[in-house]
Amino acid sequence: MATTFISCPSGDSPVLTSQLTSVKARTDKSKVLVQVVRHPEGDIDEFFSTTLYAFNGIVELAGLGKLIEERFRIKNRIYDVISVIFDGTATEFTAIYCEYDLSSDFDYSGCFWSASSTGIVHSDSAVSLAHWHNGSDVYRVKVVGLDPDGNIATVERDFTRGQSSPWISFSVSDILKFTNADNHFSKVSYFAISYGNLQKIFYIVDDPEYLLFRFRNIFNAPEYIDVVGKVKRKTVANRELALCSGIALQYNRAVNRTYEVTTGPLTLDQAKTMEQLIVSHHVELCTSTHDYDILITDHTCDVDNDDESLVSMKFTFRFVSERPTLFESDMDTFFTPGIKVFSEQFTAEFA
Repeated sequence: MATTFISCPSGDSPVLTSQLTSVKARTDKSKVLVQVVRHPEGDIDEFFSTTLYAFNGIVELAGLGKLIEERFRIKNRIYDVISVIFDGTATEFTAIYCEYDLSSDFDYSGCFWSASSTGIVHSDSAVSLAHWHNGSDVYRVKVVGLDPDGNIATVERDFTRGQSSPWISFSVSDILKFTNADNHFSKVSYFAISYGNLQKIFYIVDDPEYLLFRFRNIFNAPEYIDVVGKVKRKTVANRELALCSGIALQYNRAVNRTYEVTTGPLTLDQAKTMEQLIVSHHVELCTSTHDYDILITDHTCDVDNDDESLVSMKFTFRFVSERPTLFESDMDTFFTPGIKVFSEQFTAEFA
């Protein structure tokens, strides 16, 4: 009797990795070789193999979804074709990375793979969107704002992306230049990006300072978030003290610098994005000259239904390097106190 699958994903439609609990097969052998293979654009990537021993003629590979997610994280993939092979008998399907349990009727092709349906951005920040490829490479961007006479005006333009990446990513300033909105409008209020019947709206605000983070969301898709709030920098230096011939010396010196961020008031959509930022397996702090890998080491992520106050969150991050990171000038200004330190109650010498 050849090996036959009892429970396995169907190859007819993609399956979320959160729904891939196990694969079972029936066999007349005491043990079989099982392999899990990824097929990125025709290449072969066998990333797991082991020997399974049968019980009552059945072998089972448990935790398949977690195996695939680990490989997707290493390869920065959102989805790929996967083959599970038991003793030469294979089942093939497309797996979509997903860290959360979603409803059984979730339509993977009916939405952008994003933490929320709206976003709040700045004119010098960035956006990124991922989705299932529905057969078209055409997107539409619509910009809404006020013309020089103060009237509401819109401009729309289509653009096409290549096949090299499963997502699109660009700066907000590039969008405004592409649509020529910076010349048509005296003020841009928001822009919307559409792909077929999918759409996400980004509202443009003007804050003097903010932090721009890029992170991998629950679909392992890159996403950006602008965080406005208060930042507290804390530096802790640890060292040991020894006496040598009556002279004190320090050794094992280690400097740990952390940044505690307390956000301003958040909308519910911003809170959803903040939650995925905090739990993300890969987070970067983006500046005008460099992107820094960081670790979120502590957080307070509370959301309630109290309608008397808006949601605010707090988290602490550090850089991955053991050496303290010195910011370039554009980030130094964020941690420099502004004119609000002094007020009218002080004398003119200090105002």
